[in-house]
Amino acid sequence: MGLEIEIVRKDNFKLSKNYENNLSIEVRQGNGIYYTPKFIVKYIIENTLKHHDILKNPSPKVLDISCGCGNFLLEVYDTLYELIETNLFELSKLYGYDYWNIDNIHSHIITNCIYGADIDSNAIEILKLSLKDKQCNSNIEKFNLYCCDSLCYEWNEKFDYIIGNPPYVGHKKLNNDYKKEIMKIYKEVYKDKSDLYYCFYKKIIDLLDKNGVGSIITPRYFLESPSGKYLRYYISKNINIKEIVDFLGCSIFRNIGICSCILTFKKETIDENIDFFKIKDETFQLNNNIDLNELVRGELFEKINIKQGYLNEEWLIVNEDDKLFLENIHKKCNYTLDEIAISFQGIISGCDKAFIIDSQSELVDKVDKSILKSWIKNKDISKYIVKHSKKKLIYSNDIKYEEEYPFEIEEIIGKYKEKLLNRRECKKNIRKWYELQWGREKFLFEQVKIMYPYKCKENRFAIDYNFNYCSADVYSFYIKDEYKNEFSYEYLVGILNSSIYEKYFKITGKKISKNIYDYYPNKVMKIKIFKDENYEKIEDLSIKIIKVLKQSENNSELINKFQSEIDKLVKLSLSI
Repeated sequence: MGLEIEIVRKDNFKLSKNYENNLSIEVRQGNGIYYTPKFIVKYIIENTLKHHDILKNPSPKVLDISCGCGNFLLEVYDTLYELIETNLFELSKLYGYDYWNIDNIHSHIITNCIYGADIDSNAIEILKLSLKDKQCNSNIEKFNLYCCDSLCYEWNEKFDYIIGNPPYVGHKKLNNDYKKEIMKIYKEVYKDKSDLYYCFYKKIIDLLDKNGVGSIITPRYFLESPSGKYLRYYISKNINIKEIVDFLGCSIFRNIGICSCILTFKKETIDENIDFFKIKDETFQLNNNIDLNELVRGELFEKINIKQGYLNEEWLIVNEDDKLFLENIHKKCNYTLDEIAISFQGIISGCDKAFIIDSQSELVDKVDKSILKSWIKNKDISKYIVKHSKKKLIYSNDIKYEEEYPFEIEEIIGKYKEKLLNRRECKKNIRKWYELQWGREKFLFEQVKIMYPYKCKENRFAIDYNFNYCSADVYSFYIKDEYKNEFSYEYLVGILNSSIYEKYFKITGKKISKNIYDYYPNKVMKIKIFKDENYEKIEDLSIKIIKVLKQSENNSELINKFQSEIDKLVKLSLSI
Protein backbone atom coordinates (compact mmCIF):
# COMPACT_ATOMS: atom_id res chain seq x y z
CA MET A 1 0.00 0.00 0.00
CA GLY A 2 1.45 3.38 -0.99
CA LEU A 3 1.92 6.05 1.62
CA GLU A 4 -0.54 8.77 0.69
CA ILE A 5 -1.12 10.92 3.77
CA GLU A 6 -3.09 14.08 4.24
CA ILE A 7 -1.52 15.65 7.30
CA VAL A 8 -4.02 16.96 9.84
CA ARG A 9 -1.70 19.34 11.63
CA LYS A 10 -3.77 20.15 14.70
CA ASP A 11 -5.10 16.69 15.55
CA ASN A 12 -2.63 13.82 15.77
CA PHE A 13 -5.26 11.41 17.03
CA LYS A 14 -7.39 12.09 13.98
CA LEU A 15 -4.40 11.39 11.75
CA SER A 16 -3.78 7.93 13.25
CA LYS A 17 -7.50 7.18 13.27
CA ASN A 18 -7.76 8.01 9.57
CA TYR A 19 -4.83 5.71 8.86
CA GLU A 20 -6.36 2.90 10.94
CA ASN A 21 -9.66 3.22 9.08
CA ASN A 22 -7.82 2.69 5.80
CA LEU A 23 -6.40 -0.64 6.97
CA SER A 24 -8.34 -3.78 6.10
CA ILE A 25 -9.99 -5.77 8.88
CA GLU A 26 -7.67 -8.67 8.05
CA VAL A 27 -4.57 -6.53 8.56
CA ARG A 28 -5.87 -5.05 11.79
CA GLN A 29 -6.85 -8.41 13.27
CA GLY A 30 -3.75 -10.23 12.02
CA ASN A 31 -1.40 -7.67 13.56
CA GLY A 32 -3.55 -6.91 16.60
CA ILE A 33 -3.85 -3.24 15.62
CA TYR A 34 -6.32 -1.31 17.79
CA TYR A 35 -5.40 2.37 18.07
CA THR A 36 -5.79 3.83 21.51
CA PRO A 37 -8.51 6.38 22.37
CA LYS A 38 -7.30 9.80 23.45
CA PHE A 39 -8.70 9.58 27.00
CA ILE A 40 -6.68 6.40 27.66
CA VAL A 41 -3.48 7.96 26.31
CA LYS A 42 -3.95 11.05 28.48
CA TYR A 43 -4.65 8.95 31.57
CA ILE A 44 -1.50 6.88 31.17
CA ILE A 45 0.73 9.91 30.51
CA GLU A 46 -0.79 11.92 33.36
CA ASN A 47 -0.10 9.11 35.82
CA THR A 48 3.45 8.43 34.71
CA LEU A 49 5.50 10.99 32.80
CA LYS A 50 3.67 14.06 34.08
CA HIS A 51 5.20 13.43 37.53
CA HIS A 52 8.73 13.18 36.16
CA ASP A 53 11.49 15.19 37.90
CA ILE A 54 12.85 17.00 34.85
CA LEU A 55 15.55 18.80 36.83
CA LYS A 56 16.97 15.54 38.13
CA ASN A 57 16.79 13.83 34.76
CA PRO A 58 16.28 16.24 31.83
CA SER A 59 16.55 13.45 29.23
CA PRO A 60 14.13 10.69 30.25
CA LYS A 61 14.01 7.86 27.72
CA VAL A 62 10.40 7.06 26.87
CA LEU A 63 9.56 4.01 24.74
CA ASP A 64 6.37 2.89 23.07
CA ILE A 65 7.21 -0.63 22.00
CA SER A 66 4.33 -0.83 19.49
CA CYS A 67 3.85 2.82 18.67
CA GLY A 68 1.77 2.75 15.47
CA CYS A 69 1.20 6.32 14.29
CA GLY A 70 2.34 7.63 17.67
CA ASN A 71 -0.73 8.55 19.73
CA PHE A 72 1.24 7.94 22.93
CA LEU A 73 4.55 9.43 21.79
CA LEU A 74 2.96 12.62 20.49
CA GLU A 75 1.37 13.09 23.91
CA VAL A 76 4.77 12.33 25.46
CA TYR A 77 6.28 15.10 23.31
CA ASP A 78 3.70 17.65 24.50
CA THR A 79 4.14 16.65 28.15
CA LEU A 80 7.94 16.83 28.01
CA TYR A 81 7.84 20.14 26.15
CA GLU A 82 5.68 21.64 28.87
CA LEU A 83 7.90 20.24 31.64
CA ILE A 84 11.08 21.56 30.04
CA GLU A 85 9.64 24.94 29.10
CA THR A 86 8.25 25.46 32.62
CA ASN A 87 11.60 24.59 34.18
CA LEU A 88 13.85 26.08 31.48
CA PHE A 89 15.41 28.74 33.71
CA GLU A 90 16.42 26.17 36.36
CA LEU A 91 17.68 23.78 33.68
CA SER A 92 19.85 26.46 32.11
CA LYS A 93 21.33 27.29 35.53
CA LEU A 94 22.06 23.62 36.24
CA TYR A 95 23.26 22.51 32.83
CA GLY A 96 24.18 25.63 30.86
CA TYR A 97 22.28 28.19 28.78
CA ASP A 98 24.12 27.35 25.57
CA TYR A 99 22.07 24.19 25.26
CA TRP A 100 19.05 24.72 27.49
CA ASN A 101 17.18 27.41 25.59
CA ILE A 102 13.82 27.55 23.87
CA ASP A 103 15.27 26.85 20.42
CA ASN A 104 16.67 23.46 21.45
CA ILE A 105 13.65 21.95 23.24
CA HIS A 106 12.12 20.45 20.10
CA SER A 107 15.25 18.67 18.88
CA HIS A 108 16.24 17.63 22.41
CA ILE A 109 12.97 15.77 22.99
CA ILE A 110 12.95 13.99 19.63
CA THR A 111 16.61 12.98 19.58
CA ASN A 112 17.10 12.13 23.28
CA CYS A 113 13.75 11.22 24.80
CA ILE A 114 11.34 9.62 22.33
CA TYR A 115 11.75 6.00 21.24
CA GLY A 116 9.31 3.90 19.28
CA ALA A 117 9.00 0.67 17.33
CA ASP A 118 6.37 -0.85 15.08
CA ILE A 119 6.22 -3.44 12.30
CA ASP A 120 4.26 -1.02 10.09
CA SER A 121 6.69 1.17 8.13
CA ASN A 122 3.90 3.49 6.98
CA ALA A 123 2.87 4.16 10.57
CA ILE A 124 6.49 4.96 11.50
CA GLU A 125 6.73 7.47 8.62
CA ILE A 126 3.47 9.12 9.70
CA LEU A 127 4.88 9.49 13.23
CA LYS A 128 8.10 11.06 11.93
CA LEU A 129 6.10 13.60 9.93
CA SER A 130 3.90 14.35 12.93
CA LEU A 131 6.89 14.93 15.19
CA LYS A 132 8.58 17.18 12.65
CA ASP A 133 5.31 19.05 12.33
CA LYS A 134 5.39 19.92 16.03
CA GLN A 135 7.63 22.84 15.12
CA CYS A 136 7.70 24.85 11.91
CA ASN A 137 10.74 24.38 9.67
CA SER A 138 11.89 21.45 11.75
CA ASN A 139 15.03 19.82 10.34
CA ILE A 140 15.30 16.81 12.63
CA GLU A 141 17.39 14.09 11.03
CA LYS A 142 17.81 11.62 13.89
CA PHE A 143 14.79 9.69 15.07
CA ASN A 144 14.81 6.80 17.52
CA LEU A 145 11.96 5.19 15.62
CA TYR A 146 12.41 1.71 14.25
CA CYS A 147 10.42 -0.42 11.86
CA CYS A 148 10.91 -3.80 13.48
CA ASP A 149 9.36 -6.58 15.52
CA SER A 150 10.17 -5.20 18.94
CA LEU A 151 9.79 -8.63 20.57
CA CYS A 152 12.77 -9.91 18.59
CA TYR A 153 14.71 -6.64 18.30
CA GLU A 154 17.93 -6.34 20.31
CA TRP A 155 17.54 -3.12 22.27
CA ASN A 156 20.78 -1.52 23.52
CA GLU A 157 19.12 0.90 25.93
CA LYS A 158 17.16 0.71 29.15
CA PHE A 159 14.21 3.05 29.51
CA ASP A 160 12.83 5.32 32.19
CA TYR A 161 9.26 4.97 30.94
CA ILE A 162 7.54 2.45 28.70
CA ILE A 163 3.96 3.15 27.76
CA GLY A 164 1.54 1.96 25.13
CA ASN A 165 -1.03 -0.48 23.83
CA PRO A 166 0.69 -3.72 22.74
CA PRO A 167 -0.96 -5.76 19.96
CA TYR A 168 -3.44 -8.47 20.91
CA VAL A 169 -2.96 -11.59 18.79
CA GLY A 170 -4.30 -14.98 19.90
CA HIS A 171 -2.19 -18.10 19.49
CA LYS A 172 -4.39 -19.42 16.67
CA LYS A 173 -3.53 -16.43 14.45
CA LEU A 174 0.22 -16.74 14.80
CA ASN A 175 2.44 -18.35 12.20
CA ASN A 176 3.72 -21.67 13.59
CA ASP A 177 7.39 -20.85 13.03
CA TYR A 178 7.02 -17.47 14.69
CA LYS A 179 5.11 -19.03 17.56
CA LYS A 180 7.91 -21.53 18.15
CA GLU A 181 10.45 -18.71 18.16
CA ILE A 182 8.67 -16.58 20.75
CA MET A 183 7.92 -19.64 22.88
CA LYS A 184 11.69 -20.09 23.17
CA ILE A 185 12.42 -16.43 23.92
CA TYR A 186 9.46 -15.85 26.24
CA LYS A 187 9.03 -19.32 27.72
CA GLU A 188 8.69 -17.89 31.23
CA VAL A 189 5.37 -16.22 30.36
CA TYR A 190 4.25 -17.59 27.00
CA LYS A 191 2.85 -21.11 26.74
CA ASP A 192 0.77 -22.87 24.11
CA LYS A 193 -2.52 -20.95 24.44
CA SER A 194 -1.20 -17.55 25.43
CA ASP A 195 -1.82 -14.23 23.70
CA LEU A 196 1.06 -12.34 22.11
CA TYR A 197 0.67 -9.42 24.51
CA TYR A 198 1.96 -11.70 27.33
CA CYS A 199 5.37 -11.47 25.65
CA PHE A 200 5.16 -7.68 25.51
CA TYR A 201 4.70 -7.56 29.27
CA LYS A 202 7.95 -9.46 29.79
CA LYS A 203 9.80 -7.43 27.16
CA ILE A 204 8.68 -4.17 28.76
CA ILE A 205 9.64 -5.30 32.26
CA ASP A 206 13.05 -6.42 31.04
CA LEU A 207 13.68 -3.14 29.17
CA LEU A 208 12.85 -0.86 32.09
CA ASP A 209 15.77 0.76 33.86
CA LYS A 210 16.10 0.51 37.62
CA ASN A 211 13.09 2.32 39.11
CA GLY A 212 11.69 2.73 35.61
CA VAL A 213 7.91 3.02 35.21
CA GLY A 214 5.67 1.10 32.82
CA SER A 215 2.00 1.68 32.06
CA ILE A 216 0.10 -0.17 29.34
CA ILE A 217 -3.44 -0.99 28.38
CA THR A 218 -4.06 -4.63 27.47
CA PRO A 219 -6.90 -7.15 27.59
CA ARG A 220 -7.79 -8.02 31.18
CA TYR A 221 -7.80 -11.71 30.26
CA PHE A 222 -4.42 -12.42 31.86
CA LEU A 223 -5.69 -11.29 35.28
CA GLU A 224 -7.80 -14.45 35.64
CA SER A 225 -7.11 -16.89 32.81
CA PRO A 226 -5.33 -20.24 33.36
CA SER A 227 -2.84 -19.38 30.59
CA GLY A 228 -1.99 -16.13 32.40
CA LYS A 229 -0.67 -17.77 35.57
CA TYR A 230 2.94 -17.75 34.33
CA LEU A 231 2.71 -14.07 33.40
CA ARG A 232 1.09 -13.25 36.74
CA TYR A 233 3.96 -15.00 38.52
CA TYR A 234 6.58 -13.15 36.46
CA ILE A 235 4.92 -9.79 37.16
CA SER A 236 4.64 -10.52 40.89
CA LYS A 237 8.34 -11.40 41.18
CA ASN A 238 9.87 -8.69 38.97
CA ILE A 239 7.97 -5.44 39.44
CA ASN A 240 6.00 -3.47 41.96
CA ILE A 241 2.43 -3.03 40.73
CA LYS A 242 1.34 0.52 41.51
CA GLU A 243 -2.15 0.50 40.04
CA ILE A 244 -4.65 -1.62 38.10
CA VAL A 245 -7.64 -0.01 36.42
CA ASP A 246 -10.10 -2.75 35.48
CA PHE A 247 -12.78 -1.77 32.96
CA LEU A 248 -14.41 -5.22 33.13
CA GLY A 249 -16.91 -5.41 30.26
CA CYS A 250 -17.01 -1.68 29.59
CA SER A 251 -16.16 -0.92 25.96
CA ILE A 252 -12.87 0.88 25.32
CA PHE A 253 -12.21 -0.03 21.70
CA ARG A 254 -15.07 0.30 19.25
CA ASN A 255 -16.36 -2.70 17.33
CA ILE A 256 -14.20 -5.27 19.12
CA GLY A 257 -15.23 -7.36 22.11
CA ILE A 258 -12.10 -6.89 24.17
CA CYS A 259 -12.30 -6.27 27.93
CA SER A 260 -9.41 -4.06 28.98
CA CYS A 261 -7.34 -3.00 31.95
CA ILE A 262 -4.48 -0.56 32.58
CA LEU A 263 -1.52 -1.84 34.56
CA THR A 264 0.96 0.71 35.96
CA PHE A 265 4.13 -0.60 37.60
CA LYS A 266 7.65 0.25 38.71
CA LYS A 267 10.87 -1.72 38.16
CA GLU A 268 11.32 -2.68 41.79
CA THR A 269 10.10 -5.52 43.97
CA ILE A 270 9.01 -3.70 47.12
CA ASP A 271 5.85 -5.21 48.60
CA GLU A 272 3.67 -2.11 48.55
CA ASN A 273 -0.05 -1.57 48.29
CA ILE A 274 -1.72 -1.94 44.92
CA ASP A 275 -4.50 0.51 44.09
CA PHE A 276 -7.07 -1.60 42.28
CA PHE A 277 -9.87 0.37 40.59
CA LYS A 278 -12.83 -1.61 39.26
CA ILE A 279 -15.61 0.00 37.24
CA LYS A 280 -19.06 -0.33 38.81
CA ASP A 281 -21.27 0.45 35.82
CA GLU A 282 -20.17 -1.49 32.75
CA THR A 283 -22.78 0.23 30.59
CA PHE A 284 -21.14 3.63 31.11
CA GLN A 285 -20.12 5.17 27.78
CA LEU A 286 -16.45 6.12 27.90
CA ASN A 287 -15.38 8.65 25.27
CA ASN A 288 -12.75 11.27 24.52
CA ASN A 289 -14.73 14.02 26.26
CA ILE A 290 -14.28 12.49 29.71
CA ASP A 291 -11.57 13.02 32.29
CA LEU A 292 -10.68 9.42 33.10
CA ASN A 293 -8.52 10.43 36.07
CA GLU A 294 -11.51 12.10 37.66
CA LEU A 295 -13.79 9.13 36.93
CA VAL A 296 -11.38 6.48 38.22
CA ARG A 297 -10.98 8.31 41.50
CA GLY A 298 -14.67 9.14 41.76
CA GLU A 299 -17.96 7.29 42.25
CA LEU A 300 -17.83 5.31 39.00
CA PHE A 301 -15.03 3.01 40.20
CA GLU A 302 -14.73 0.87 43.30
CA LYS A 303 -11.30 1.13 44.93
CA ILE A 304 -9.69 -1.91 46.54
CA ASN A 305 -6.35 -1.77 48.32
CA ILE A 306 -4.25 -4.92 48.55
CA LYS A 307 -0.65 -5.80 49.36
CA GLN A 308 1.15 -7.28 46.38
CA GLY A 309 2.50 -10.05 48.61
CA TYR A 310 -1.08 -11.17 49.32
CA LEU A 311 -1.74 -11.98 45.68
CA ASN A 312 -1.97 -15.73 45.21
CA GLU A 313 -1.56 -17.55 41.91
CA GLU A 314 -5.12 -16.63 40.91
CA TRP A 315 -4.73 -12.90 41.68
CA LEU A 316 -8.13 -12.86 43.36
CA ILE A 317 -8.64 -9.21 44.27
CA VAL A 318 -11.82 -8.57 46.26
CA ASN A 319 -13.20 -6.01 48.68
CA GLU A 320 -13.63 -6.76 52.38
CA ASP A 321 -17.29 -7.79 52.07
CA ASP A 322 -16.58 -10.26 49.27
CA LYS A 323 -13.53 -11.54 51.15
CA LEU A 324 -15.69 -12.29 54.19
CA PHE A 325 -18.32 -13.89 51.93
CA LEU A 326 -15.73 -16.26 50.45
CA GLU A 327 -14.21 -17.05 53.83
CA ASN A 328 -17.63 -18.16 55.11
CA ILE A 329 -18.08 -20.46 52.13
CA HIS A 330 -14.64 -22.00 52.57
CA LYS A 331 -15.28 -22.60 56.27
CA LYS A 332 -18.61 -24.36 55.72
CA CYS A 333 -17.79 -26.40 52.60
CA ASN A 334 -15.88 -29.67 52.86
CA TYR A 335 -15.95 -30.66 49.18
CA THR A 336 -15.15 -29.26 45.76
CA LEU A 337 -17.00 -30.30 42.63
CA ASP A 338 -13.93 -31.94 41.14
CA GLU A 339 -13.66 -34.16 44.24
CA ILE A 340 -17.15 -35.56 43.80
CA ALA A 341 -17.67 -35.35 40.03
CA ILE A 342 -15.92 -35.83 36.66
CA SER A 343 -16.08 -33.09 34.04
CA PHE A 344 -16.01 -33.33 30.25
CA GLN A 345 -16.54 -31.15 27.20
CA GLY A 346 -19.04 -31.71 24.40
CA ILE A 347 -18.28 -32.92 20.90
CA ILE A 348 -16.23 -31.01 18.34
CA SER A 349 -17.51 -32.07 14.93
CA GLY A 350 -15.17 -30.03 12.74
CA CYS A 351 -18.14 -29.25 10.46
CA ASP A 352 -21.57 -29.18 12.07
CA LYS A 353 -23.40 -29.11 8.74
CA ALA A 354 -22.07 -32.57 7.93
CA PHE A 355 -23.33 -34.23 11.11
CA ILE A 356 -26.21 -32.17 12.54
CA ILE A 357 -29.74 -32.34 11.09
CA ASP A 358 -33.04 -30.83 12.16
CA SER A 359 -35.24 -33.26 14.08
CA GLN A 360 -38.18 -32.26 11.83
CA SER A 361 -36.24 -32.93 8.64
CA GLU A 362 -37.33 -35.78 6.37
CA LEU A 363 -33.71 -36.99 6.58
CA VAL A 364 -34.30 -38.16 10.16
CA ASP A 365 -36.47 -41.07 9.03
CA LYS A 366 -33.82 -42.20 6.56
CA VAL A 367 -30.85 -42.21 8.94
CA ASP A 368 -30.08 -45.42 10.81
CA LYS A 369 -31.46 -44.92 14.34
CA SER A 370 -28.47 -46.66 15.90
CA ILE A 371 -26.19 -43.71 15.03
CA LEU A 372 -28.75 -40.91 15.57
CA LYS A 373 -28.44 -39.00 18.85
CA SER A 374 -30.26 -36.05 20.42
CA TRP A 375 -28.12 -32.90 20.08
CA ILE A 376 -27.93 -29.99 22.51
CA LYS A 377 -26.38 -26.53 22.14
CA ASN A 378 -25.73 -24.04 24.95
CA LYS A 379 -28.96 -22.12 24.22
CA ASP A 380 -30.93 -25.30 25.03
CA ILE A 381 -29.77 -25.27 28.64
CA SER A 382 -31.81 -23.39 31.21
CA LYS A 383 -31.68 -23.51 34.98
CA TYR A 384 -32.52 -27.03 36.19
CA ILE A 385 -33.67 -28.57 32.90
CA VAL A 386 -32.45 -29.13 29.36
CA LYS A 387 -34.95 -28.03 26.75
CA HIS A 388 -36.30 -30.55 24.28
CA SER A 389 -33.74 -31.27 21.58
CA LYS A 390 -34.56 -29.84 18.14
CA LYS A 391 -31.46 -31.24 16.48
CA LYS A 392 -30.01 -34.68 15.85
CA LEU A 393 -26.39 -35.78 15.65
CA ILE A 394 -25.16 -38.47 13.29
CA TYR A 395 -22.63 -40.19 15.54
CA SER A 396 -20.43 -41.30 12.68
CA ASN A 397 -17.70 -42.68 14.91
CA ASP A 398 -19.83 -45.84 15.10
CA ILE A 399 -19.49 -46.33 11.35
CA LYS A 400 -16.80 -48.94 10.79
CA TYR A 401 -17.25 -49.39 7.05
CA GLU A 402 -18.56 -46.71 4.70
CA GLU A 403 -20.52 -49.20 2.56
CA GLU A 404 -22.69 -50.20 5.53
CA TYR A 405 -24.20 -46.69 5.72
CA PRO A 406 -24.47 -45.54 2.09
CA PHE A 407 -27.25 -42.99 2.66
CA GLU A 408 -25.55 -41.27 5.58
CA ILE A 409 -22.16 -41.26 3.86
CA GLU A 410 -23.24 -40.24 0.38
CA GLU A 411 -26.32 -38.05 0.92
CA ILE A 412 -25.41 -36.19 4.10
CA ILE A 413 -21.81 -36.38 5.34
CA GLY A 414 -20.30 -36.87 1.89
CA LYS A 415 -21.51 -33.46 0.70
CA TYR A 416 -18.86 -31.92 2.95
CA LYS A 417 -16.07 -34.40 2.25
CA GLU A 418 -13.61 -31.81 0.95
CA LYS A 419 -13.98 -29.66 4.04
CA LEU A 420 -13.81 -32.68 6.34
CA LEU A 421 -10.63 -33.92 4.70
CA ASN A 422 -9.05 -30.54 5.41
CA ARG A 423 -9.35 -31.00 9.17
CA ARG A 424 -6.03 -31.29 10.99
CA GLU A 425 -6.79 -34.76 12.38
CA CYS A 426 -7.68 -36.09 8.93
CA LYS A 427 -4.53 -34.68 7.40
CA LYS A 428 -2.53 -36.52 10.05
CA ASN A 429 -4.54 -39.73 9.47
CA ILE A 430 -5.76 -39.68 13.05
CA ARG A 431 -9.43 -39.65 11.94
CA LYS A 432 -11.30 -41.15 9.04
CA TRP A 433 -12.70 -38.40 6.85
CA TYR A 434 -16.31 -39.09 7.90
CA GLU A 435 -15.64 -39.27 11.64
CA LEU A 436 -16.27 -36.50 14.15
CA GLN A 437 -13.22 -34.41 14.92
CA TRP A 438 -13.50 -35.12 18.65
CA GLY A 439 -16.38 -37.52 19.23
CA ARG A 440 -15.59 -38.29 22.89
CA GLU A 441 -16.67 -41.55 24.49
CA LYS A 442 -20.37 -42.40 24.17
CA PHE A 443 -20.73 -43.43 27.82
CA LEU A 444 -20.08 -39.81 28.84
CA PHE A 445 -23.32 -38.70 27.23
CA GLU A 446 -25.43 -41.80 27.78
CA GLN A 447 -25.99 -41.25 31.49
CA VAL A 448 -27.63 -38.75 33.82
CA LYS A 449 -25.40 -35.68 34.14
CA ILE A 450 -25.38 -31.97 34.83
CA MET A 451 -24.82 -29.70 31.84
CA TYR A 452 -23.93 -26.00 31.70
CA PRO A 453 -23.01 -23.44 28.98
CA TYR A 454 -19.34 -22.46 28.89
CA LYS A 455 -20.15 -18.77 28.33
CA CYS A 456 -23.08 -17.25 30.16
CA LYS A 457 -24.29 -14.22 32.09
CA GLU A 458 -25.61 -16.31 34.99
CA ASN A 459 -25.39 -19.75 36.59
CA ARG A 460 -27.35 -22.18 34.39
CA PHE A 461 -26.93 -25.75 35.59
CA ALA A 462 -29.36 -28.36 34.27
CA ILE A 463 -29.87 -32.08 34.83
CA ASP A 464 -29.92 -34.09 31.62
CA TYR A 465 -32.11 -37.16 32.16
CA ASN A 466 -32.38 -37.92 28.42
CA PHE A 467 -28.80 -38.90 27.53
CA ASN A 468 -28.33 -35.95 25.21
CA TYR A 469 -25.13 -35.45 23.27
CA CYS A 470 -23.89 -31.88 23.14
CA SER A 471 -21.61 -29.49 21.28
CA ALA A 472 -18.29 -28.12 22.52
CA ASP A 473 -19.99 -24.96 23.83
CA VAL A 474 -21.43 -27.11 26.62
CA TYR A 475 -19.62 -28.73 29.53
CA SER A 476 -20.99 -31.52 31.70
CA PHE A 477 -20.12 -33.48 34.81
CA TYR A 478 -21.33 -36.69 36.39
CA ILE A 479 -21.07 -37.83 40.00
CA LYS A 480 -18.32 -40.31 40.80
CA ASP A 481 -19.51 -43.77 41.87
CA GLU A 482 -18.17 -43.35 45.39
CA TYR A 483 -20.26 -40.19 45.90
CA LYS A 484 -23.56 -41.27 44.28
CA ASN A 485 -25.02 -42.15 47.68
CA GLU A 486 -23.65 -38.94 49.16
CA PHE A 487 -24.99 -36.36 46.69
CA SER A 488 -27.88 -36.23 44.22
CA TYR A 489 -27.99 -34.30 40.95
CA GLU A 490 -31.14 -32.53 42.18
CA TYR A 491 -29.36 -31.24 45.27
CA LEU A 492 -26.34 -30.04 43.28
CA VAL A 493 -28.36 -28.05 40.74
CA GLY A 494 -30.37 -26.58 43.60
CA ILE A 495 -27.36 -24.98 45.27
CA LEU A 496 -25.49 -24.22 42.02
CA ASN A 497 -28.48 -22.28 40.65
CA SER A 498 -28.98 -20.35 43.89
CA SER A 499 -28.35 -16.61 44.02
CA ILE A 500 -25.64 -17.21 46.63
CA TYR A 501 -23.66 -19.54 44.38
CA GLU A 502 -24.10 -17.20 41.44
CA LYS A 503 -22.53 -14.41 43.48
CA TYR A 504 -19.83 -16.83 44.61
CA PHE A 505 -18.93 -17.81 41.05
CA LYS A 506 -18.94 -14.25 39.74
CA ILE A 507 -16.49 -13.15 42.45
CA THR A 508 -14.05 -15.89 41.54
CA GLY A 509 -14.88 -16.41 37.85
CA LYS A 510 -13.41 -14.80 34.76
CA LYS A 511 -15.38 -12.04 33.07
CA ILE A 512 -14.89 -11.96 29.31
CA SER A 513 -17.27 -9.19 28.19
CA LYS A 514 -20.15 -7.10 29.42
CA ASN A 515 -22.15 -9.38 31.78
CA ILE A 516 -20.65 -12.55 30.26
CA TYR A 517 -18.51 -14.98 32.25
CA ASP A 518 -16.37 -17.97 31.34
CA TYR A 519 -17.85 -21.12 32.83
CA TYR A 520 -14.81 -23.27 32.16
CA PRO A 521 -14.18 -26.37 34.29
CA ASN A 522 -10.98 -24.89 35.74
CA LYS A 523 -13.24 -22.53 37.73
CA VAL A 524 -16.55 -24.42 37.87
CA MET A 525 -15.06 -27.66 39.18
CA LYS A 526 -13.30 -25.76 41.98
CA ILE A 527 -16.64 -24.56 43.37
CA LYS A 528 -16.95 -25.49 47.03
CA ILE A 529 -19.89 -27.72 48.04
CA PHE A 530 -21.48 -28.20 51.47
CA LYS A 531 -23.75 -30.83 52.95
CA ASP A 532 -25.60 -30.34 56.23
CA GLU A 533 -29.01 -30.68 57.88
CA ASN A 534 -30.64 -28.63 55.09
CA TYR A 535 -29.63 -31.14 52.41
CA GLU A 536 -33.01 -32.90 52.06
CA LYS A 537 -34.98 -29.65 52.11
CA ILE A 538 -32.86 -28.16 49.29
CA GLU A 539 -33.05 -31.42 47.33
CA ASP A 540 -36.86 -31.57 47.71
CA LEU A 541 -37.31 -27.94 46.58
CA SER A 542 -35.08 -28.58 43.57
CA ILE A 543 -37.16 -31.63 42.63
CA LYS A 544 -40.30 -29.48 42.85
CA ILE A 545 -38.78 -26.83 40.54
CA ILE A 546 -37.83 -29.50 37.99
CA LYS A 547 -41.33 -31.00 38.13
CA VAL A 548 -42.96 -27.60 37.57
CA LEU A 549 -40.60 -26.77 34.69
CA LYS A 550 -41.34 -30.07 32.97
CA GLN A 551 -45.05 -29.33 33.13
CA SER A 552 -44.82 -25.66 32.14
CA GLU A 553 -41.95 -23.19 31.99
CA ASN A 554 -44.41 -20.30 32.36
CA ASN A 555 -45.20 -20.87 36.03
CA SER A 556 -42.55 -18.38 37.14
CA GLU A 557 -44.32 -17.39 40.35
CA LEU A 558 -44.17 -20.90 41.82
CA ILE A 559 -40.61 -21.48 40.55
CA ASN A 560 -39.45 -18.18 42.09
CA LYS A 561 -41.09 -19.17 45.38
CA PHE A 562 -39.22 -22.48 45.53
CA GLN A 563 -35.96 -20.83 44.43
CA SER A 564 -36.31 -18.18 47.11
CA GLU A 565 -36.67 -20.90 49.73
CA ILE A 566 -33.52 -22.61 48.44
CA ASP A 567 -31.64 -19.28 48.59
CA LYS A 568 -32.67 -18.82 52.23
CA LEU A 569 -31.55 -22.33 53.15
CA VAL A 570 -28.18 -21.89 51.40
CA LYS A 571 -27.65 -18.57 53.19
CA LEU A 572 -28.51 -20.22 56.49
CA SER A 573 -26.14 -23.14 55.87
CA LEU A 574 -23.25 -20.87 54.89
CA SER A 575 -23.94 -18.26 57.60
CA ILE A 576 -24.11 -15.50 54.99
